[in-house]
Amino acid sequence: MTALTGFAGQDEGRRAAPAPASVPLDTSASAGRDSEAITEAEWRGALSLLQGAGHVLIFGHKKPDGDTIGSLLGLSHTLQGLGKQTTLVCADPLSDPLARLPGAEGILTQLPGFSSGAVPARDGVLTSDGVARSDGIHGAYPDVIVTVDVAALDRLGAVYESAAGLFARLAVLNIDHHYTNDRFGTVNLVDPQAAAAAEVVTLLLQRLGAPPALPAATCLLAGMLTDTLSFQTDSTTARTLRLAAELVEAGAPLAPLAYQLFRQRPRGNALLWSQALGTLRFAAGGRIAWLEVTREMLAAAGPGADSTGLSGFTGAITGVDVGIVIEEGADGPIYVGLRSQSVDVAALAARFGGGGHRRAAGCQFPPPTTVAEAREAMLSAVEAHLTALAASA
Repeated sequence: MTALTGFAGQDEGRRAAPAPASVPLDTSASAGRDSEAITEAEWRGALSLLQGAGHVLIFGHKKPDGDTIGSLLGLSHTLQGLGKQTTLVCADPLSDPLARLPGAEGILTQLPGFSSGAVPARDGVLTSDGVARSDGIHGAYPDVIVTVDVAALDRLGAVYESAAGLFARLAVLNIDHHYTNDRFGTVNLVDPQAAAAAEVVTLLLQRLGAPPALPAATCLLAGMLTDTLSFQTDSTTARTLRLAAELVEAGAPLAPLAYQLFRQRPRGNALLWSQALGTLRFAAGGRIAWLEVTREMLAAAGPGADSTGLSGFTGAITGVDVGIVIEEGADGPIYVGLRSQSVDVAALAARFGGGGHRRAAGCQFPPPTTVAEAREAMLSAVEAHLTALAASA
């Protein structure tokens, strides 16, 4: 697999809520003006956890998007540059082109050296094949856990079951930008004003005194690009653009990244779209649009195919207030993605135990829920919500 052009080395997406009108103008020169949503005590707590750690265990969310992977990798590259060991975990495999981000080949889908929450001796060093060896290197056993772009612990997926023991024992740094975040961390860097978790990570690295080098800058820019749809969402602020410009100045390849992330699609995804678009339907006089993705469609499209972009497509159709994608997950649940330009879809998702951002959110229905049952529940909820909005207008 070749790396994206301009890269150094080899290696349900949710987009941000609109930022409040008041955003600090100076993001780099003055600590404490980075974000009004994160307190100085929280920044200090995060720095203390990372500076005191020899080994950092970093998690991204299941069904990974560019923000969780870009944030995870950008943080990891920088911490490694500071002499720290990192272990990177994401429950599901990466789609192309995320798999071509620098360092992506090091992301594991299972906790290495752990079984059913068991904890190795503190001098056990986790090797690349997940086998613990004992050589006394400091920091071999994780000192701290970091989650990136994870609004709730169930978003970690299957790996959380094996990691539950670690979460009970270790300090947790929760880095996110979802306003529905559960604040489950020992320290929480949660900034709903940020357009992407990668934006919060970039601010954190500034405070660490470790501005990202080329590999980290590339990954962080990928995170910002994907969650802002290449800086087109209303969550994009002047701060977002300033931080992105700093990443480009560090060497991140803006044009090649944008091309690979938005204009070029894997063949499997194109085949999946060709099938899913045949299910496009409308309700509520055209104010609701939805698509359905079945396991059979995913299998026919081939390995690595995913539904990235379909929910955004439905939400962008003229006259549509809420776009919905209902997908049969390979792991059993029914996943629902919601997109809108005007409706708080996070509030809708919350009715079903989900969350996200006001304009992009998701939820899931556990087995044995069928696609038809999930569709009926979602359409009923969305239609009732639109009716209530119309009545109150």
